[in-house]
Amino acid sequence: MPSIAGQLPPLGDALESLHKASQTPVKQRTVKVSGVVDAICRHAFADGLDEDALETVVHIAARKTELDQTSVTTLIKNLYPAQRVSGDVVVIIVAALGQGQGKPSPGTQDSLVKWLALVHEIMENANVLSRLYGVLFGMLDMISIRTSLCHLLSLITRRKHVKPFRIQQLLELSRGLGNEPALQGLLRVYKDYYPDVILGSASTSRKSFAPTPDAEWRERVRAIQETRTAADNPTSKQHNGFKVLRHGPKRTKASVLPDVHTYHAIESSVTLEGIDTVESFVEMLDRIEPPGQLVSFLTDPLLQKYVDLRPSPVVSARISLWLATCLEDQIASTALNAEDPALLTELLDGLLQHARYTKTLLPIVPAFLREYLATWNGNGNIEAVLGLLAYIPGSSFEDVYSEFLAPAERALLSNGISSYTCLAGFYTDMLQHRVAILAQEQPERRQPALSSPEQQFLKDSVSHFATFSTSMLLSPPSSIGAEVISSILAYWELLSTSSKPNVIPILLPPMHLVYYLMQSSSADVVSRTCGIIGSYKQAFDAHPRPVKHYYPSEVTDGLNWCLRDVYNFFWVARGLAVAEQKSVGMHCHSVLRSSLDAHLKRLDRNYAISHVFNLSHNAWLASMSSAAWHALEEEEIDRQGHNRATIKARNGPVTQQSLASLKNGGISVDWDGADGYKVFVLNWLAERGLGGLRALMFATVTDLKTGHGTS
Repeated sequence: MPSIAGQLPPLGDALESLHKASQTPVKQRTVKVSGVVDAICRHAFADGLDEDALETVVHIAARKTELDQTSVTTLIKNLYPAQRVSGDVVVIIVAALGQGQGKPSPGTQDSLVKWLALVHEIMENANVLSRLYGVLFGMLDMISIRTSLCHLLSLITRRKHVKPFRIQQLLELSRGLGNEPALQGLLRVYKDYYPDVILGSASTSRKSFAPTPDAEWRERVRAIQETRTAADNPTSKQHNGFKVLRHGPKRTKASVLPDVHTYHAIESSVTLEGIDTVESFVEMLDRIEPPGQLVSFLTDPLLQKYVDLRPSPVVSARISLWLATCLEDQIASTALNAEDPALLTELLDGLLQHARYTKTLLPIVPAFLREYLATWNGNGNIEAVLGLLAYIPGSSFEDVYSEFLAPAERALLSNGISSYTCLAGFYTDMLQHRVAILAQEQPERRQPALSSPEQQFLKDSVSHFATFSTSMLLSPPSSIGAEVISSILAYWELLSTSSKPNVIPILLPPMHLVYYLMQSSSADVVSRTCGIIGSYKQAFDAHPRPVKHYYPSEVTDGLNWCLRDVYNFFWVARGLAVAEQKSVGMHCHSVLRSSLDAHLKRLDRNYAISHVFNLSHNAWLASMSSAAWHALEEEEIDRQGHNRATIKARNGPVTQQSLASLKNGGISVDWDGADGYKVFVLNWLAERGLGGLRALMFATVTDLKTGHGTS
């Protein structure tokens, strides 16, 4: 076998060498084992071990061999599976545990059990360990692996495993060994299933539960499996929605929301704690006994599904009574300045999690928010409060605003401009929720826009945000950052793409706001604004005809004038031109336009106000259009076979005249046309994240929509 100091040997060769070394005494080997082990570990870390390679290494590690303990331990620590772990590998490891001839050392057995705990959620068949539960439980008398074994059993124990004889064995072990942490942790898991059978309290500590998997190991497995199999990543913190959520040993003792526990259960009871797959949940749904405290459904995904799929007046009454009592206590404590911030935060976060799951608020929440907002200072629980307000029901925006939104705005704005982004994000969330409600309605033919209460609510909320966002943008320039502008644009981007004929009306931003953003010094802002207007143009193009039967002429006229202004601004040499009933010239007064034109011509007779905003001369586009030209120039030189040393060069910004002069002694590129300079610049910008102008021009210019050039 070649030295690994040079090129890394193939994995197959390294595994074959390891197998031979495991059967050969140290003094008779011709290959250094540490080099072989290092090669295998490097392969495993880089690409993971497939099913066959993993099984080969486990076969060697799970029996007594000639390998030294350090080599075996190193191999086990570097067992990175490239796919889900097969049941055969699990059986091999479990068969290697215990005492007997041919069994691996106690240290190796402990490492193997720890590895099973690491990979128990990425096994091909989740039931393999469950079927071997009795075998594993029977080895708790082995001191060398008891701690790791208790950790593994704590992770895989389900109600069906908790038998009276096992409870008795655990209690006897606990009495004989004292407060052994890992054993107490397993006993605590058993007590969670049968609190009325296992009396007393199991004293637990950090060491009672399985340690968090090494972050580097976990991230490496995730990266390998995403690359090799594109499979789900069970090693991440994402919770399985068909298992009861357990918070583990770090759960705060003062938690207001309890874990799910079913009390007074017997061996034949069907409880949520015994569910671990979607199949078992569906099969046993009608026989599941409700847990002791149903309010746990705020944070537990499985209980949420149970409450939604098996609604009953008793369940609803229990939840409402608990929440009403708890929320009233929080309001009273707030009034006395004696509230517990941690408990209130947990409760509000739970209510928000439920709202996002069900897309609606519990009946008690609006009443609580009405009272809470009256004393809210706008500092604590901002995300939770605004998140809940986004789901506030109501058919009148004016009523919702006066009762809920106005107090929230006042509280947040009292903290200064730092709250602008939060408020813009809130209105975007509320818009998304309201649009989702409207989208579920069935369209009626030839229904005028804003004919339903929900549509009117949407219009009123959009009008309010238009005023609100304009006010924010017109604040002193030093106080408005890119984040605020981006959050405002995000709202209009969502609205511009949300219309649905006869269901979700097309609601335009005020054109003066569009013009203001269009003249920003930021390329990103201008591009996104163009993209928004382009989306509105596409929405009207897709709308049933005639549009005037659905929208008043002032709505469509305002958009058409804006489209003409942008077209004149960027695409043709008519920047700031005013035409009656066609364009407003970016609201630039005719006297000012003439003065600017005269000033430019004094600077250079080739300059004129009509074309200083186009793709080549525009202040925020000039440098990028120049770079785009150089890219196009290089492509054309190669395509047309020119000599770079003798080719005629272009001086200054690209214009229609300069391109015409280049055709005699230079490259031949059209100004217009599908393959021309202007379209190339649009595509070049779009490839670099500035696709708004391209979207607008392709939605506006007829020849571009059909794939031909324009003049």
